[in-house]
Amino acid sequence: MGSSMDRSRCVLLLAMLVASPALAASFDPASTFEVQCSGCHSVGRGVVVGPDLAGVTSRHPPEWLHAFIRSSQGMVKKGDEAAKTLFGKFGKVMPDHDFSDEQIDTLLRFIASGGPKPPARFRLARTATPAEMARGQALFTGAAPLAHGGPPCSGCHSAGPERVWRGATLAADLTRVYERYPDAWLTRALLESRYPLMAVYRDRPLTDDEAFALKAFLYRSSRSEAPADPLSSTVPPFFLGIGGSGIALWLARRSRRRPEGVE
Repeated sequence: MGSSMDRSRCVLLLAMLVASPALAASFDPASTFEVQCSGCHSVGRGVVVGPDLAGVTSRHPPEWLHAFIRSSQGMVKKGDEAAKTLFGKFGKVMPDHDFSDEQIDTLLRFIASGGPKPPARFRLARTATPAEMARGQALFTGAAPLAHGGPPCSGCHSAGPERVWRGATLAADLTRVYERYPDAWLTRALLESRYPLMAVYRDRPLTDDEAFALKAFLYRSSRSEAPADPLSSTVPPFFLGIGGSGIALWLARRSRRRPEGVE
């Protein structure tokens, strides 16, 4: 009996040793960062919700980073000074992650290498011309149609100075969104349409030029004197929450019912 159990333990241990490298090899740091990290962090493109992770591997030792990734609040409760300082500065609870040591090391190497790469045609909004910013406003308000027939952003969002143009209040006010999120993050949010309210654009995606023009308009709006709606500081941009998908479908039907010849 004892020898049989010993053999079983050996087989299990051998299986774990064989599986561990395979599991580590299948771990994709880019997609993991995109899904689990990019909503709160950038790498070298500024503060999002949590700190910019550029240089994080030189600011903290590996042991600290492993422990913090697994349970930041656990470290805060234990009185770790660095963890307490970060929590005090950003005031956000980072979720726990059950990554293995190998997966965390792979993710940290990805971050140390520069993290996600911006799109090949990426441009910073501050390089936009006045004409591109004006086109972005026209696309946002619906004064100019989107190439693939999607509804204008103004069906749900506001942006821009008071008495000049604002828009709807169904979702977050985007007047100050450019100040709170990295430029590259906004490009990705516009092009990928991951949020429930933007599901309508998945079959009618924005073009690269349209996404840039809209981002340029949001950049100009962020530099206006208009006060941002309080909603815009409490929810992520382009995100409505419960019911968002239903409203997106309604917008899709509404845009399909436009009379022929109406732009």
